[in-house]
Parts: sequence; structure tokens; C-alpha cells
Amino acid sequence: MNEKELSFSDHVIATDMLFETKAAVKDLAAALTESTTSEIRTFLKQELRNAIDQHEQIYGFLQDRGIYDAYNVPQQLQKDLEYAERSLHE
Repeated sequence: MNEKELSFSDHVIATDMLFETKAAVKDLAAALTESTTSEIRTFLKQELRNAIDQHEQIYGFLQDRGIYDAYNVPQQLQKDLEYAERSLHE
């Protein structure tokens, strides 16, 4: 395995982290629109910025390793199918 290549387990963990940070961004944005005090809004805005930064870092990590490429959908779909097939056999 070369330096940039991830084990299958690490790939699964990193992908889960990407999906979780995306969910956090959505949840924090929704909470921000529902908040009623300036203190809570200030806190949620900072947490939203943090979640966006984390998502960017994780996405870059996966993209650098050729695991995730949102700009080439057909190729990404093929990769996803290959990962799904591999997960069924491990």
C-alpha cells in the first residue's frame, strides 16, 4: 500500500466522517435559523464555520487519495459500486 492509499477500514471511517460533517452543517444551519437569542446564534455560527472547515479538510483528504471526486460523477459512481462490492466480500 503506498503512502496515500488507505486501507478499506480507513476508507470507510473517512467516508463516514465526511457524511457526518455534512449532516452537522445541515443541522447547525437549521438550528441557526430557529435560534432566538444572539448568544446562541453566535455560538451556532462559529460551530457552523468549524463544521464547514472540517468537511473541507476531510473532502480534501479523500480527494487527494482518489477516493472521492464530486466533479466526475460517472467515475465516482463506478468507484462507489466497486467499494460496495468490495465491502460485501470483506
